[in-house]
Amino acid sequence: MHLSKFQVTAVTLAAVVASGVAYAGPLTYTKDVAPILNENCVNCHRPGQIAPMSLMSYDEVRPWAKSIRKNVAEKTMPPWHATAHVGEFVNDRSLEQSEVDTILAWIDQGARRGSRSDLPATPEFYEGEWRLGEPDFIVELPEVEIPADGPDIFKNLPGKVMLPEDRWVTAVEILPGNAKVVHHVLTFQVKGFGVDPVGGWMGAWAAGTEPMEFPATTGRVMRKGANLIGDMHYHPCGTPETDRTRIGLHFADSPEDIEKELVNTWVINQRFRIPAGAPNHEVRQSHRIMEDGYIMAFAPHMHYRGKDFTYTATYPDGREELLLHVAAYDFNWQTNYVLKDRLEMPKGTVIDCVAHFDNSADNPANPDPTLDITFGEESYDEMMIGFFDFVVKDGLRPESAEEARARLRKELMAAHPSDVYGLYSKRRNDPSPMYLPRSGDGVMYLNINGRVTAVPMKEIVWTGDSFKAFVPTEQIGDAVFSGSIDPKTGELKSTFVVTERNIDLSLKGFLMDRE
Repeated sequence: MHLSKFQVTAVTLAAVVASGVAYAGPLTYTKDVAPILNENCVNCHRPGQIAPMSLMSYDEVRPWAKSIRKNVAEKTMPPWHATAHVGEFVNDRSLEQSEVDTILAWIDQGARRGSRSDLPATPEFYEGEWRLGEPDFIVELPEVEIPADGPDIFKNLPGKVMLPEDRWVTAVEILPGNAKVVHHVLTFQVKGFGVDPVGGWMGAWAAGTEPMEFPATTGRVMRKGANLIGDMHYHPCGTPETDRTRIGLHFADSPEDIEKELVNTWVINQRFRIPAGAPNHEVRQSHRIMEDGYIMAFAPHMHYRGKDFTYTATYPDGREELLLHVAAYDFNWQTNYVLKDRLEMPKGTVIDCVAHFDNSADNPANPDPTLDITFGEESYDEMMIGFFDFVVKDGLRPESAEEARARLRKELMAAHPSDVYGLYSKRRNDPSPMYLPRSGDGVMYLNINGRVTAVPMKEIVWTGDSFKAFVPTEQIGDAVFSGSIDPKTGELKSTFVVTERNIDLSLKGFLMDRE
């Protein structure tokens, strides 16, 4: 069926009226569309920024009308990937449906310019260095040279901090040295200059985002002697460029200003294998909330094969609730979904994270669909991490690993007056508790990914004073735990072997009631 231009216009206007868009005559760029673009798009789509074209004027917008229509209709621009969720987000970049309808209708009507008298004022952009003012501490990352063309570049860059004491961080502002090529930055606090995180991620920056100011009276701890790693994503722009990114830390004036530590929690699976060609491979991991508290933000993380990601809460009363669903995950946009209102999480709530990966040739971002893929640091490997920010309901911060081990030692000793051991690799004065019975199953408490985790010991076999047990762990793989005990002294010598992860630890221990 062929419609006349008049009929097309009539159908379009009827759709606009039905959608609730205010309509008074033909839609124009100057009156109807420019305000939407100025508010939502030109922060990135302007000269010197990461977006591929500027959208600051009608003459710049008009040639891209078809592309704009496609991306706005499909809601790929502005980039916002939370498709189902509880609550609202303070950093929601998505357009209102009325704004989407207005842009589509304007283009379908012929993308008229309109009267210059209707044109809104040109947006003003902050041109100073630091939006939050001069930071209390500036971390400089090494300079990086970016070629004119080629694939995106990912680097872990060390940043020296080495504070003489712990300090509360209330805001993090990341200042790319060259916004034309820096796509996003994740910053992690690490021991020394390795990649072993000691406090989760510190902050993040992506094109079009604001500096990260933590919720009032909360903060992260920048630990004494620790440093930062900048996890960098560069995008070549057609000309050779250099970048030297800086990270600005803002400290609380006084420790008394902080009521809650904002703890970055990792729900991480490191054991998966995604078969070559698999179009929808599922990976799961769970985390049990150990203290009453609140979730403040979510940040799902995968790499190029990431397809979708879901957080679900199962509360102690058995009720389930979908917290966040990202239906079309995009590695190019590392989003921290910051809640307007915190979500209450009672003790015992289980957070289930479910991710799907597309390792097939139909995934245009897939580096190589012929390979089986496992967890790894490089972008062509994969990750499955459900980050979330958490504060406890009572007190300053969650129970520390040391406090947890002390409590668990006491609880095990009360429940099992014998067969409880203190297990350690280096520090005998802070052992991990372990119940190693002569019959039945046991349990050991290991520090995995920054938290003390109960790990069952199955199929325990004793031969005299020597033992061997199967230790299944979701996080690091199935292990074999074996060793021997001196019946006179209660001293234990053992090994903990995870073949698939090349982990082979020598551990010592002692019978707790002999101490």
